[in-house]
Amino acid sequence: MTEARHHLARAEAALETVEGLGHLQEGLELLESVAGDRDAKHAGLARRLGATYAKKVHEHVQRELASGRNLPEHVLQHAFALVRCFDGKGFEVPPTSRDTKIELVRRLIDILYEGYPEALRQRAYEELAEIARESGKD
Repeated sequence: MTEARHHLARAEAALETVEGLGHLQEGLELLESVAGDRDAKHAGLARRLGATYAKKVHEHVQRELASGRNLPEHVLQHAFALVRCFDGKGFEVPPTSRDTKIELVRRLIDILYEGYPEALRQRAYEELAEIARESGKD
């Protein structure tokens, strides 16, 4: 737990960097190993800490998206990597997580399809919508 907290604190201090992303990934891996061990003394604490960091990271990304700035491709890709760190880890994520990911991909489509025929961009949006529909089914 101590090492996980160390990595997560370093991640929080540098969320916008590659190093911060690496620390986030490492910290979550360590938390996941504790949270998944039902016999671990701190399993509940690890799950709560994972959920806390999920909330912090998602709020960070949502603030970036709401800033009104045209975010460059590398910033959007990094933000997407940040929120994807929590996928499959078993930590509670904010209910807006799915919508945040969709918005990030939508903005990436806007950038990547700039200068291409509008029909290609529309097709990419349709594919994203289909993926979103499929992933929303229980």
